[in-house]
Amino acid sequence: MKNSFWKGHFAGWFGFALVATSVPLAHGATLTVSPSSTSNTYAGVITLQIGGLTNTEAVVVQEYLDLNANGTADATEPLVDTFPIADGGVSTIGGKTNLNVPFDTNPTASNITTTIFFSPPLAIENIVGQHIFRVVSPTGRFTAVNATFTVTNAALNQTLTGTVFRAGSPATNAVVIVLNALSGGVAGGVIADSAGRYAIRLPTNSYQLIATYPNAFTDMAAAPQVTLTNGMTATNNLFLTNGTVTLSGTTRDATNSSGLGGVMLLFESGNYLSVAFSDSNGTYSAALSSSFWKLDVEEERLLRRGYVLPAQKPQYNLTTGAVANANVSFPKANAMFYGRLTNHLGVPLANVRFDANDGQGGDSSMFQGRGFSDANGYYSVAVLAGTNQWYCSPDTAGAPALANYIFSQGQSVLFSNTQTFQLNFTALPTTAKISGQVKDNAGNPVAGVLLGGNANIGGLNYSSANVDTDNSGNYSFGVAPGQWYVQFTSGDDSSENLNNRGLVDLYGPYPVTIPPTNATQNITVFPTGSAVIGPLELYGGGYLGLNITGTVSTTYTLQVCTDATLTNWSPLTSFQLTGNPFQILDTDATNVMRYYRLLKN
Repeated sequence: MKNSFWKGHFAGWFGFALVATSVPLAHGATLTVSPSSTSNTYAGVITLQIGGLTNTEAVVVQEYLDLNANGTADATEPLVDTFPIADGGVSTIGGKTNLNVPFDTNPTASNITTTIFFSPPLAIENIVGQHIFRVVSPTGRFTAVNATFTVTNAALNQTLTGTVFRAGSPATNAVVIVLNALSGGVAGGVIADSAGRYAIRLPTNSYQLIATYPNAFTDMAAAPQVTLTNGMTATNNLFLTNGTVTLSGTTRDATNSSGLGGVMLLFESGNYLSVAFSDSNGTYSAALSSSFWKLDVEEERLLRRGYVLPAQKPQYNLTTGAVANANVSFPKANAMFYGRLTNHLGVPLANVRFDANDGQGGDSSMFQGRGFSDANGYYSVAVLAGTNQWYCSPDTAGAPALANYIFSQGQSVLFSNTQTFQLNFTALPTTAKISGQVKDNAGNPVAGVLLGGNANIGGLNYSSANVDTDNSGNYSFGVAPGQWYVQFTSGDDSSENLNNRGLVDLYGPYPVTIPPTNATQNITVFPTGSAVIGPLELYGGGYLGLNITGTVSTTYTLQVCTDATLTNWSPLTSFQLTGNPFQILDTDATNVMRYYRLLKN
């Protein structure tokens, strides 16, 4: 399995936020959180009700993890989210509401009612433990007001438990993140107690466990993987290493350079993983190992503020010492996809994540956006107008309930400033599977490469889930009735791409008809640069057409001789393959036996 922890893009829990309260200058505001307590498997939303405001007054909402559960946002406890909201305020682009930015749904003046998403793959909201929501007046008109929110363990029969250690000692109030071992999406999290002990209840499934703590990192290669069966309790201790070299900087608005607090940051160095959180001024600091580290950003909190995120991960060299001014800037979105997601019966699908990339993802993307469908299936994804095409589609990797659906495909759009584009999606239940094995031309299984299928059903283009081959080269994905085409695809992790393995698929995509209920499509791949000759076609006048299938953009030389036992091969032509198949005419072909061979230049 690739290191897909960041498909769900959870990037940390900690950071040192200075907490300040204002001197009350007027009547105080009020804050109610509903529900005030819920389990970690709750699939609804959290509602915030803010009262005691002046008409159209703007406030700032903050969320902290109350690690010691004392009901106070202490100076060393992390600010995990913050966003502005105004009485009667709503964020729009091109006249359409950006559903990801919290807005006031309360028609009564001087009161705000807004909701925020809770369910996975979001990671912060459903961490088991106590949270604090705070409402702050940016003008100091009232004293900040707090309300606690508690996430409890679900009433399930399966438990993950253990102790977190840091440099050999229990890690007080460390946070444990649980990943779905198959999809890499976040399945839940829990705050450990003062002795580093944790316990979280989850549905039966396979999971991977990761511990986080300020200025420490974990080794993903040593992260325990556990398959929870019904009624099972699995105990695994987790271990963290203290960092020795500091990477620091600010997270800020790209337009005015103002600091953005509550931004989650992820640091990766091979199998090593660390997380940090920017404070209320936008500054962050993480103690890491003396090596090269990549920096990534968790999307969900910034999409609540209407920002677009950089898709590329900058790398920093900490082998020669600390690095400062590792700053990250975020542009404001100025265009938007919007629409609705339903199943084949028109029933809305809620809490589905939508991703958008310019350049259709991978190394070609510069920016990315994200959104979630609401209870009625409506979604929006804010993007950046410019010269690049944007592509938007549902991402169901972290949604097990949608594992048995396929989704209609997205569409590429070149946006102008403030433009919106409606793009609806339909989900079909899967009734069959396409399976097979991928081997190279020497018969060796090819593990860890990504492939999937596409089909046109009822006038809509559908995509299957993209899946990795296992250690034996086997793959399987669900489909609906139709004419499918199986092919290799590119993933976020470059190691999943077939061409990055030095291999090429000469004959794909492969047509597969469903029904039957299930179908098998085995695939043989070849070393990059490989090519084959055939089939041959005879034309009038004795001309012979040779159809070459090989690696596109590769230059080959076609040679010919009349006696394959000799070494007198002569060049017939040299050419660059521009597509498959590529036809070469041998105008000198006669009734004499001729042999051909193809060489890569």
